[in-house]
Amino acid sequence: MAPDPRTVRTDSRLRANVVTLFLILIAGVCVARLGYWQVVARDQLLEAAAAQLRTTVTNEPIRGTITDRTGAVVLATTVLRHRLLSQGSVVSAADRAATADALIASLALSPSAATKVRAVLESGRKWGVLLPALDDTQTDIVRGEISADRVRGVTLEEVRVRLYPQPGGGVGTTLASHVLGFVNADGGGQYGLEEYYNEQLAGAASVSTTVRGTNGQLETTQVTAGRTPSNLQLCIDATLQTLVEQEVTTAGIADDAESVSAIVMDPYTGAIISSASWPSYDANNFGVMAARDPSRFINPVTTSVYEPGSVMKAITAVAALESGLYTPETKIQDEAVLMLDNGATKVRNADHKSKGSMTLTAALAWSRNIVFTKVGLSLGKTTSDAATRLYATWLRFGFGGKTGVDVPSESQGLVNDPTKRRWRQIDLANASFGHGVGTTLMQLAVAYSAIVNGGVLVRPRVVESVDGVPIPITVRGTATTPEVSAQMIRMTGQVTKSVPLYARLTRIDGYAHGGKSGTAQIWLKEADGGKGAWDSEHYNFTFVGWVGKTAPEYVIAISIRRGTPVTQRQGVIVNRIESFELFRRIAQDLISVYNIPPAVAAATGGLTSPTHPGVPEPSAPVMPAVGGDLPAFRSLRRS
Repeated sequence: MAPDPRTVRTDSRLRANVVTLFLILIAGVCVARLGYWQVVARDQLLEAAAAQLRTTVTNEPIRGTITDRTGAVVLATTVLRHRLLSQGSVVSAADRAATADALIASLALSPSAATKVRAVLESGRKWGVLLPALDDTQTDIVRGEISADRVRGVTLEEVRVRLYPQPGGGVGTTLASHVLGFVNADGGGQYGLEEYYNEQLAGAASVSTTVRGTNGQLETTQVTAGRTPSNLQLCIDATLQTLVEQEVTTAGIADDAESVSAIVMDPYTGAIISSASWPSYDANNFGVMAARDPSRFINPVTTSVYEPGSVMKAITAVAALESGLYTPETKIQDEAVLMLDNGATKVRNADHKSKGSMTLTAALAWSRNIVFTKVGLSLGKTTSDAATRLYATWLRFGFGGKTGVDVPSESQGLVNDPTKRRWRQIDLANASFGHGVGTTLMQLAVAYSAIVNGGVLVRPRVVESVDGVPIPITVRGTATTPEVSAQMIRMTGQVTKSVPLYARLTRIDGYAHGGKSGTAQIWLKEADGGKGAWDSEHYNFTFVGWVGKTAPEYVIAISIRRGTPVTQRQGVIVNRIESFELFRRIAQDLISVYNIPPAVAAATGGLTSPTHPGVPEPSAPVMPAVGGDLPAFRSLRRS
């Protein structure tokens, strides 16, 4: 029977083949994928599965505490605070405005903080920091405002904050900020001890992993043990530090200076009992200073290199005594002017006058440039030999090398090596009275400590102990002999006795004291159309001295940078507060804080202090590092 032509076939062999091929392809992909999972990605999938059963916990330690020498005054610590965050995008503009009003009123915010809060809220951002660190009282206030529904769209988050709780000696500062530094927003120490001892203070986080096994039990494994943060106890005395900061602040303002710094140091142990500079800053608000003047963070005591002037005459006097050509009583003829380099150069005293024949002791007290030029020239048979001897004396006292004090970014100063750049007579003359050499105040304090402690170059240190383990007393070598040290104690003692101005402004009845001042002109490179010129209005003033009951017990170093004298005439420069007057004021603060009794009539002096019965022996050679060369200096006219 023939098929009905009206019947239409709905099956198609081609279609069936396509469908079959497609199904085979799908099956192949699935098999390939399954093979990839089971072979290639097996370990990755197992790790991912295990991760769902594993928890990793990182425990960040709380940064160590820094205290003063007593251990009772906390200078830096870490506290828990709350950060106030905004979720501005979840509330209306009206609610954000009301929230700003409520926060500003309830927390009594300052105008600057109020402006920031309004700006963050009005931006409507999803997240924003309104206030970075609320204390407990402020946190309770905010919680109360949230509960009362007066504040909306904010949340509190617990954070750790580095706190410097002690107010400094100046307005708007914290105590010893240049010494301590601060902890930045990333949690790292920056500047000062916070940077130098960052690894010890921060410690290291411990990491542990908890895994749930196939039996359902939890097993904890420690991946990293971590490291407990260390606590630092300083040599700094908080009470004295406050007083010294007040003194340098007063002097800086009175003398219209660029900066004023002071160091109080134990010359026998190297302990820095106080180190203060003005202007200072508030370490709790370092961000404000970072935006305004980040140079304020730099510690001028250890980083600022300058020409110290006549304080270096004491080092020249040491070289003279060591040469065997001079005693403290050797007489040298002073002159009004001394021609050098076959008449091509000349040197004058500050007053352009001569005092005639005078002893080496008197020449140091009256700071005679001519006498010390003659002394410097006589140190060798030739100018080259003399320069080499003076330069070697500088190195023995630590100039041209870092002192090794435990703070970051210490400068090593600048000295000219006469074997690399030949000194003319004028160069040797300038060097003999403290010009043509660049030092830091810390270097001067260490050098004068060696002058008065028996001749030992001690390493200065700010930290007394780490976790209760004392930092050892170390020295870098022998700077001079005990005999020369004894002579220099008597000679520097005459500076503050025989010169009427010094005697009046450094007078400390009942106590032994001495030292040497220095005044240096400042060369302005850009003045006179780039030719350079001396600054006629400002000077650098330095005084380094010692004080004790009957003999040197402490060294005090003073630097007034770019001070503005109230009186200037040939040989006479007068400040409202002189560097040596500031020395006396700090010495009196020291005597008061440490309750050092005055010497009685029956007391006999010695070369070592009653509180320091011995002098440490050298434990290492003097550091050989030498600073870069200075450009040729012109003859300076100040003492």
